[in-house]
Amino acid sequence: MDGGDATPTPIASPVRWGIPDAAVAWIVSLLAASLALAPFVEGDGVPRRDEAVATFVALVFQTATAIAVLAFVARSKGRGHLVLDFGLRIRLRDAQWAAVGLVLAGAASLFTKPILDAGHIRESSQDVKRIFDQSHGLELGLLVVAVLVIGPIGEELIFRGTLLRSLQRRLPTGSAVFVSALAFAVVHVVLDVGSGFGVPALVLLGVVSGWRAAATGDLSQSLYLHAGFNLLAVISRLA
Repeated sequence: MDGGDATPTPIASPVRWGIPDAAVAWIVSLLAASLALAPFVEGDGVPRRDEAVATFVALVFQTATAIAVLAFVARSKGRGHLVLDFGLRIRLRDAQWAAVGLVLAGAASLFTKPILDAGHIRESSQDVKRIFDQSHGLELGLLVVAVLVIGPIGEELIFRGTLLRSLQRRLPTGSAVFVSALAFAVVHVVLDVGSGFGVPALVLLGVVSGWRAAATGDLSQSLYLHAGFNLLAVISRLA
């Protein structure tokens, strides 16, 4: 990650990582998040008073683990660097893409509302949204950092940096972008059954982020898009 264009010197080695490495990074990062949650668990789950802090800690461990696993994959199977192998780069000049992500989230909310109305679903049934709405003070601040920075880095690295690039070796770019976007949406539903109504919005984010990652060759714009998409929830909570 950087604010300029400095790129590490490539290591002369064939790229041997692929879809299984994306899956391993995702699974291991989830296991790390589960272990991080363990100290907060009482009885059948995490008490509501601790949910915000527990969510923040879990996301930190999940993202840090994904970065560590993929750094190892890059050194052992790739060109030796998260930038060279997976495009993990952040440029300040791409910050305007956060506004695009915010617009996407607004548009997504328009076509999600009929789904909620038709199914008589409360948006607060989504776990993260519910935790966000009930948090205040420092807890709310930690969640804002988690959803705007920590979460997007881990998810973009796995889904657009690793999975999408792996799929591009097997499929036309358009198909690879769609498949990676669908996988991105599906895992969110699997992990939070209350978020099923948001699949169209998640696919939309995945397609646009994937398009920009494929077009630019790195994750800078897709990271800002993802953060901007999540920003709508933050604005709604703080308004």
